[in-house]
Amino acid sequence: MQYFVTAILLLSVSANAAPQQTRDPFTALQAQFQTQQLPALQKFCLDCHSATEQQGDLDLEQFRSVADIRRNPVPWQRAVELLDQQEMPPQDAEHQPSPAERQTLKNWIQAVLDADARANAGDPGPVVLRRLNNAELTATIHDLTGQPLSPASQFPVDSAAGEGFTNVGNSLVLSPALIQKYLDAARDVADHAMLLPAGIQFSPSTTARDWTNEKLAAIRSFYDRYCATTGGTPVNLQGVQFETNGGGRLPLERYLHALLNHREALRNGSIDIAAVAAAEKLSPRYLNTLWNALQDPTPSLLLDGLRQEFASAQPTDAVALTNRIAAWQQTLWRFTTIGHIGKRDGPKAWQIPSDPVDVRQEIRLPIPATSGTFRFWLATADAGDGHEHDVAVWSNPRFTAPGQPDLLLRDVRRAALELNQYRDRVIQTAAACLQAAAVVAAQPDQELTPERLTA
Repeated sequence: MQYFVTAILLLSVSANAAPQQTRDPFTALQAQFQTQQLPALQKFCLDCHSATEQQGDLDLEQFRSVADIRRNPVPWQRAVELLDQQEMPPQDAEHQPSPAERQTLKNWIQAVLDADARANAGDPGPVVLRRLNNAELTATIHDLTGQPLSPASQFPVDSAAGEGFTNVGNSLVLSPALIQKYLDAARDVADHAMLLPAGIQFSPSTTARDWTNEKLAAIRSFYDRYCATTGGTPVNLQGVQFETNGGGRLPLERYLHALLNHREALRNGSIDIAAVAAAEKLSPRYLNTLWNALQDPTPSLLLDGLRQEFASAQPTDAVALTNRIAAWQQTLWRFTTIGHIGKRDGPKAWQIPSDPVDVRQEIRLPIPATSGTFRFWLATADAGDGHEHDVAVWSNPRFTAPGQPDLLLRDVRRAALELNQYRDRVIQTAAACLQAAAVVAAQPDQELTPERLTA
């Protein structure tokens, strides 16, 4: 509070003093020049320092106003010294000023010089246009590109002026050879520029391959904050074994473990998802999505069982829950080839959904080779989500056997009837067959002919 009051007092003093400081002193000095000092100069000085005489190369006749004196104050600075030392006017001059006149003239000149100094306070005077020295150029390129480039590494050392500074315009030469080095340095800096869709960025490297690796490393580092490097698929490519599709996987076990650890605290509101994510170094967005999915009361064929297990699970059960989710993930999602993303008819993303529902499925039911009746039923039902808009068609039910043609289910009744009729015919001809066999056996020397069998 004391500092604030002091600031107000200082501000008030400055405001009160402002009109006096801004009052133009040159108006009064100009009036004195016309009425007092100009006649004195004409009487005591212009005999030797007029436009025609100019002894000592000094022409005081050119100064016809205070403004003229302000444009060239150097002769008047010397005039104050000469008046103070009583060297001017010289002793042999025809007119000599009295001590009072000498003091009045000296005081007026000093007043003009002081007023001019106050009016130009803070003005350093003319500054020679200069180039950046080597250190300034290096710092500027670093600020503009964001890269530790050294464009002045091949430049000559900056020369220091008499004052000892390397940023004085008079000492910073710019020779043709140095201009060529500037052009070469500009080309080197341009080689680090990457033309991107969003603009220009600079890289510490100069090759397209290095630029690509930098961007890939930046993307990986972005995902590595919350992803795991596991989950790769072993591949054997012409004897070269490696893993593909590795990395970029969410460590689901860590997320489930964190939620199980803080489950009760999250339910009673003593902690929030953001705090849990920060403590466990997990993605707050995905952790919140997973928590909402496990707490959502909306019925779900896939999630209902998992929700029940999660509600009673312990942190040590995170592995079992992860394995259950992983089984569904492998069914509902699949990975594509990254190199095909963006190509014509190529995938839109690395991981895309996969529909596990088959619109057509063949069902095979083995029939046991046992006596008696074998019964089976064909039934269709929904998957627990209601039967609205559901359609199921049983197509081509049949019996198959190795080496035999398929028997359609619709033909089974007719085939069974034909089989029974065939069996009856075989039984009816059994006696004749046996008689024919006996005849053949009694007369083995005779030729076996159809007529003999029918006899």
